[in-house]
Amino acid sequence: MILITSMGGCASTSVIGWASKRIKCNCPLNSEGISRAGPGSNPKGLKHRISPPLQSDPQLSRVNSFDRDDVNEGPIKRAVFLYDSPYSMVLSLFRRNIAMGHAMAVTGNKPSHLNNLESFLERGEDTFGFYNQFKNWSDKNINCDYDRVLVKFDSLWENLDYLLGYMGIPKTESRFFLKKQQRVNRMENLTELQKTKLISIYGELDDQMKKMEGITIL
Repeated sequence: MILITSMGGCASTSVIGWASKRIKCNCPLNSEGISRAGPGSNPKGLKHRISPPLQSDPQLSRVNSFDRDDVNEGPIKRAVFLYDSPYSMVLSLFRRNIAMGHAMAVTGNKPSHLNNLESFLERGEDTFGFYNQFKNWSDKNINCDYDRVLVKFDSLWENLDYLLGYMGIPKTESRFFLKKQQRVNRMENLTELQKTKLISIYGELDDQMKKMEGITIL
C-alpha cells in the first residue's frame, strides 16, 4: 500500500481519491484517536498521522476497519507526506469548521477553542500538533521502515512526474490529475492583531518549512 498523508488543508482527500483509482492506497477518511464511528469520528484514519505509522498499526488490518474494500490494508511500501504553510492550513481548517475535529483526530485531545478562530488565537497554542507532526515526518532517524517523500503543496504539480513514478502510477496519467487552482491568501482577511497572534504561534514552523526543498526524499 502507498500511504498518502498530510497535515490537513493540503488537498489530501482529493489526492487520495484520485490515486485510489490507480493504486492501492489508504482510505480518505481519518480520525485516529477517536473511537466512535460516523462522520468526523471514523476510526479508520491514516490520513493525518502525527508520526509515520508502524507496520503493526491496527489500522492496517481490515478487521479493524469494518472489513470494507476501500480501507487501509498493509504493509506500507512508501509514503507521501503533504504539507503547506501553517497559516494556510490553520485558516483552511477554521474556514471549513473542521478545526476541532482535525485537532482531535491528530492529537486525540478536544481543544477548548472548538471551531472558533478568535478563541484559538487568544489561546495562542499549537493545538493541532503541527510542530510535532512536521518534526516526526521530516526526521530521517525516526523509526520507520519505508521510504517517505515530503512534498510542499505549492510544489506538487511541478514535481508530479516524479511523484507519480514514486507511487507506481504511469506518468501518462498526469493529464488526468487535479487541476491546480489559484490559492486564496486568507491572511489578507485577518486584522493586523490576528496576523500577529497567528505568526506568534507558527512563525518558527513557517521558517522551518521555507528552508525545505519543494520535494524531500527520506
